[in-house]
Amino acid sequence: MNPLYGIGNPELLGIDISEGTLKIAHIKNTVHKGEVFNLVNRDITGLSNEDISRIIKGYINEVKAKNIRIINIVPSHLVITKNIEIPSTKLNEINEIINLQAGRHTPYSREEIIVDYINIGTHKQNYTKILLVIVASNVVKRQIEILGSMRVNLEKIALASEGLAIILPRLIKGDTKSAPVNLIHVDDRFSDFVIVFKNKPIFARSIHIGTLHIIEDREKYMSRFVEETQRSLEAYQSEDIEKIPNRLVLTGAVDKIKELETILRDNLHLPISAVPYFQNLTISNRALKTIQEAKYSSFLNVIAPVLAREDLKVNLLPEEIKLTKALEARGRELIKTGIYILAFFILIFSILIVKIHFKSTYLGKLNKGFGSLGKEVQDLGAVSSKINLIKKYLASRGYSLEVLTELYRVIPLDLKISEIKYTAQDEFSIKGTAGSMSTVFTFVDNMEKSEYFKDVKTRYTTKRKEGSKDLTDFEIICLLEK
Repeated sequence: MNPLYGIGNPELLGIDISEGTLKIAHIKNTVHKGEVFNLVNRDITGLSNEDISRIIKGYINEVKAKNIRIINIVPSHLVITKNIEIPSTKLNEINEIINLQAGRHTPYSREEIIVDYINIGTHKQNYTKILLVIVASNVVKRQIEILGSMRVNLEKIALASEGLAIILPRLIKGDTKSAPVNLIHVDDRFSDFVIVFKNKPIFARSIHIGTLHIIEDREKYMSRFVEETQRSLEAYQSEDIEKIPNRLVLTGAVDKIKELETILRDNLHLPISAVPYFQNLTISNRALKTIQEAKYSSFLNVIAPVLAREDLKVNLLPEEIKLTKALEARGRELIKTGIYILAFFILIFSILIVKIHFKSTYLGKLNKGFGSLGKEVQDLGAVSSKINLIKKYLASRGYSLEVLTELYRVIPLDLKISEIKYTAQDEFSIKGTAGSMSTVFTFVDNMEKSEYFKDVKTRYTTKRKEGSKDLTDFEIICLLEK
């Protein structure tokens, strides 16, 4: 659950534990341009799992490797491969059908095997061609037991022949997209027969003959090797998987059996080329020396899956370990997200703190620079207040005379004012007597048109008789415009 897991370039170890031999390929730098830093080939015949684990741990401590990720390689002779057709093109349906039918292709029960597959392509519109990969659970459990005691990161358990297929274009400096290519990889005790098309294995078979067998009895095992190769080609053709290979590439530990190329060419009638794998890969002098010393062994089946790590489809880890790894990966992502959010808030908070600090510093400088002017500023403030008060007084002086003048201007001739009141709330009240009601209304209209009065209203009007005259008493209220 380390949230910093995976930061930086990892150091990759490809480990093959089989048939009394331990092979380690140590890859550094990036995945696609990785350098084979070192190779290890140890005889582990008769050693216990604990002893093998100590050898691997000792190597890691010796080279002081950091950020180690392990790719465990299962050789082809420990795996059963079957070419089948699935009546579906949907991924979830393909997975369900394989899980249900995988046990029918082996003598083991479903609980005793681990299954994965490579999707070769769509066939007859509704069918999918599959290269089914089956391995016994006890084989995988032994690998996990050896590596698990070391507490290292076992990233995946890969299939050797898939790694060989993916790395083939680098060996031949070409592609396999136009037509299938037959790859034969020869090791000390076993050989891999792989048909490669579009950079993935579409047919794989293990030949139980290696360099040591041919060196021991050339005539016997050379002919048997050719027979097994022919039989494998016939099996591929009979299953009608794809087109016939247009060439055969021979690689691995073939320096000591160079005549194999000629014999295969004479019997198979195919263009054949022997390719030394170490010439087209980035390999250190230290690793190259190990290859030269291991005359009858090939390291390509260990190197290839590590270099092709990002493109591997087959992962033979048990489902419970895959689930655990998925949960751990999700947990790491959540922790990373939390760290990024926390870092964002810390950054924002730091920016605010810095701004507050600079503004406080600036304010302090201002206070220090203008502090001595405080008394003068206060004196100037008092003088300014007095001046404003005088200005206000001078501005409003004579306003009452202007209001009376305006009132005199708008008053009708037959109207007499008896009382004028003015309050602090700018309320203006006029009482008086007019000869008629229309005169009062005329007075109100004149006041509304004036710029000195607003909200002019008649509070009351009362008619009365004085002698032979009809008079109207009234009161008008309004507000004065400032």
